[in-house]
Amino acid sequence: MVSFLISFILLLSSTNSDIESFQGSIEMIQKSHYETSYFTYFVKNENVRIDKFDGNHTLIQSFYINLNEEQIYILCPLKKLYLKVEVNKKPKPDYNNFIIQKTENSRMVNDYLCYQWRVKNKERNTEVAYWVSQNNFYFFEELIKLINNADKTYEFFELIPETQGFFPMLSVERTLLRKEKSRMYVVNINNTDVNDNLFKIPSNYELVLH
Repeated sequence: MVSFLISFILLLSSTNSDIESFQGSIEMIQKSHYETSYFTYFVKNENVRIDKFDGNHTLIQSFYINLNEEQIYILCPLKKLYLKVEVNKKPKPDYNNFIIQKTENSRMVNDYLCYQWRVKNKERNTEVAYWVSQNNFYFFEELIKLINNADKTYEFFELIPETQGFFPMLSVERTLLRKEKSRMYVVNINNTDVNDNLFKIPSNYELVLH
């Protein structure tokens, strides 16, 4: 019996270690009534870089994130400056104000089978519908825990339980009267090797001190 348990544990360990996390790039577009922004995520092991471009496709901001060390740097390419973000433990939200539903609704988004998850907050007159695909996007769950310290784009998504390996291919934010506020959607996913230099702060950038 003991030998069986040991073998079973070793099997589980080897199975988990064989799971390859996503490596490559993800291109996204975010649209609201006021502006259109473009994003490119670069992912390699514990490193994530998020480049944000304006409506003219000019790079205006970059996030460099190390998931293991829980470090976030924000870079301003136009001014050649960067800032280290203080990562603080956030107080737990009042879940009584949120309604979370993992529905069985499904659709194809960019050749990925997606299911609809919805998060509603009546006090904020907001509901976000996420169309998520389960693949090897294991970086994302840890990413939003950190990035929400500096950017609230995925504030509602962080409240959803059991999101390991999922990624929102399409997010639509509406008022409770169904008026659309904004949407963010994936336009391209590229599984490829990513150059380590993409996660290094350029030597000609100056650190901004608090």
